Amino acid sequence: MVFIDRVSPAQLLQALGLLAALAGVATWSSLLLTSAESRTPDVAPQRLAERSDNPARQWFSNQPAPVDIKVSGVLAGARGAVAILSLNDGPPRSFLAGERVAHGVRLVSIEAQAVVIERGNQQTRLALARLPDSVALPSLTRP
Repeated sequence: MVFIDRVSPAQLLQALGLLAALAGVATWSSLLLTSAESRTPDVAPQRLAERSDNPARQWFSNQPAPVDIKVSGVLAGARGAVAILSLNDGPPRSFLAGERVAHGVRLVSIEAQAVVIERGNQQTRLALARLPDSVALPSLTRP
C-alpha cells in the first residue's frame, strides 16, 4: 500500500495510456507484419516483347537496330531536303540526309519519291507512301 500512496491519479492515467498505446502497437505490428494469403489465380508468366530500341541492348551490340521505318513525306528546305519518317509506329520526325536514324541505321539520301536508308553495309530504298486519289469535289463558283 505504500507504493499506491506515492502514485498520483495523473501518473496512473499516464501509465494506463502508455499501456494502451503499447498494446495497440503490438496488435497492429502483428497484423501488418504477417504475410497475407494471395487470392490471385495462378497465371503463366507472360514475357514482354523485347524492345529493339532498348539503349542498354544497343550499347553492347554491333548489329544495326531492327527498326520499322515508314516514309511520310519529303520536303525541300533552306538546309536541303528533309525526310519525314515514322520509326516503329511512333510520331513522325524530320531527318536530314546523312543523319543517324537509329543505332546502325543512317539516312543516306533523299530523293523526290523515295529515301535511301543504310543498315550496316546494306542500302535500302524506301518509296514515299502514295496518297489515294481524292474524290472530285463539285465546283462552288457559278458558271
